[in-house]
Amino acid sequence: MVDVETERILIVDDESIILDMVASYVSHIGYEAMTAKNGREALERLRSEPFTILITDIKMPEMDGFELMKAVRSEFPDIHIIAMTGHGASYTFTDVVESGATDYVPKPFSLDEMTAKLNRVVREKGLLRDVKQKSVELEKANEDLKRLDNLKSIFVSSVSHELRTPLTVIKEFISLMLEGHGGTLSEDQREYLGIAHKNILRLTNLIDTLLDFSRIESGKGLQLKFEPARLMEVVEDASMTLAHALEEKRITLENQLDPDMPQVLIDRNRLVEVLINLINNGIKFTPTGGKITIDTRGVTEKRDYLKVVLSDTGIGIPPEDLPRVFDRFYQGQTGISMGSGLGLAITKEIIEGHKGFIQAESRLGSGTSFVFTLPLLVVSNIFQLLIQPMLEEAEKDGLFFSMVRIKFWDPKMKREMALSHDSWGDVRYAIQKMVRSVDNIVPFPNSLIYLFSFIDEKLAREIGERIQVKLTQGGYVPKGTEVQFKTYSYPQEVSSKEEFLKGCRQLIKIE
Repeated sequence: MVDVETERILIVDDESIILDMVASYVSHIGYEAMTAKNGREALERLRSEPFTILITDIKMPEMDGFELMKAVRSEFPDIHIIAMTGHGASYTFTDVVESGATDYVPKPFSLDEMTAKLNRVVREKGLLRDVKQKSVELEKANEDLKRLDNLKSIFVSSVSHELRTPLTVIKEFISLMLEGHGGTLSEDQREYLGIAHKNILRLTNLIDTLLDFSRIESGKGLQLKFEPARLMEVVEDASMTLAHALEEKRITLENQLDPDMPQVLIDRNRLVEVLINLINNGIKFTPTGGKITIDTRGVTEKRDYLKVVLSDTGIGIPPEDLPRVFDRFYQGQTGISMGSGLGLAITKEIIEGHKGFIQAESRLGSGTSFVFTLPLLVVSNIFQLLIQPMLEEAEKDGLFFSMVRIKFWDPKMKREMALSHDSWGDVRYAIQKMVRSVDNIVPFPNSLIYLFSFIDEKLAREIGERIQVKLTQGGYVPKGTEVQFKTYSYPQEVSSKEEFLKGCRQLIKIE
């Protein structure tokens, strides 16, 4: 129903007869009518009084209807305009609408025609008002949701942190009791404590997952620390964690990876988490006596990423569930508990944090395969995952950024030398003890070590000298071996990021 009390209508026409007729029509309908004899007078009235609808003729002296409509649309965008158009005019109705008219009525018109046009415009105006009101309400509701979501993330993060300390204490005391430090245990006591210990571990893993989820939800993302690693060893770490669960269901885990495959550049702890999530998923959905296999499908086309596949002989995933297995809190239609519904979502975040991808392949009743890519230890990935992000962070926060290169030199042969396996392990251990945990160390097997850190040129040289002295005088390298270092700092040595990246490329190589 139209609310006539809210409508004040300004009518503009240079012909008094038309002006009076339209004003009488408007009054007869029940709206408040005001008049103006030309466009300039109309603008003055609009600027001094509130109006909701403008009815204007097109052909007028001084300022015609087109000029008036454009001016009104610019100054008073909420006013609805009805144009009175002449029969046989040179302009088109499209011209009228493009100039700002909400609607038009051709002359001559009757009371019924004007009534229909006005009522339609008033209804449309009311609908637009309702839409704007709903938009305001929706925006407010959205802001409230964001605020609640933020409070939820803060709550989850705070509670998770608070729970970790008592859980750690409980876990340690249960471990001590299982080791016999609290006295001899009966078989029943050992069994009950074992169950408690197992569930404490499950709860600790859930808390860690919630903390990861909280960071992702807050937009901070996962913090990854990249280092070279052998994938075979990472898989072994994950399989040891799940050895008891695998044994309970008599599921075989086959590691078919080549131990001599190239190293990957990964966050080792996070990748262990990925493998635990995927293997654990396989354990849940694979019948007793089944098999889980880890293998590769070669490298990507650019030969910079390794394709890894983890397959099981489980029940498979229904086709309708397959596109959503990585969604947060998604439980699927299997009828089997999938835990918090965050494991695969976190897994996807970790893989994508490595600039890789992950996908699920499955046929119902024929098992499931998770295929994902991991960055190989190649120069392009060192730049993509380490140097460029750290350089951007340094520029954003106004920090220094330096690289320290350590190499080993044979003065007799006058060439770089590779250390033995034992010496190499000692050298890596010594350097890790000499730098901060936030620094990134990238060793190339037995020959070169690179350190990336938010430090200036002076401190970079001091660290290089300390490493040089420690490795030489501490007996970490063979007698007679020279430990040489080179530093490169931004923005002290070069003023532009482009020049710094170019210099890094000249210093970084894989033997």
